[in-house]
Amino acid sequence: MSDAFGFMFAFYGLLLGLAFAEVVSGFSRAYDERHKRKLGIVSPLFGALLLVDLITFWMNAWAYRDLPDVSYLAALAVALVALLYYFAATQVFPKATEKDTLDHHIMEHRRVVVFCVLGSNLLTQVPNAVSAVSAPWPMAKVGVWAGVNLVYYILLVVAGFAASKRVVAAAVGIALVYVTGVTATFA
Repeated sequence: MSDAFGFMFAFYGLLLGLAFAEVVSGFSRAYDERHKRKLGIVSPLFGALLLVDLITFWMNAWAYRDLPDVSYLAALAVALVALLYYFAATQVFPKATEKDTLDHHIMEHRRVVVFCVLGSNLLTQVPNAVSAVSAPWPMAKVGVWAGVNLVYYILLVVAGFAASKRVVAAAVGIALVYVTGVTATFA
């Protein structure tokens, strides 16, 4: 592990940790207010998906442990990825002062959450895309990489734009199982 990686990972880890803590705090608030506000299913599913995806981000960062140096562009990209995720995490659960049910809140905010999660995930794929072109990957590897990511992105878009709460819950639930399975398989 390089000093540059340690430096960047400390920054990235801090920002991802804040996003993780925000989601866990949302779950805690939801639990504390369960007698006043229905828990629902969609917000907890979105929260669980963010937690699983954040762990995946953390694990994927390990691929850069031999990072030779730190550039401003890399630091900016790391900040953007993590801050988009932090913003998404703040939108999953309502604030304590809001009166919405959890599901009504997330149905109103899900597009922002999906946009931020999708943006973060796409940004983290830039180095892989550059690598696939600059040191050509075998077509089979490109196909698996593109297919795995595309399925997840489609599930996110469905969750962001479906009109039915059941469809949103199904898409997020499938995405949760999918990300967990793919990460366990390829990690």
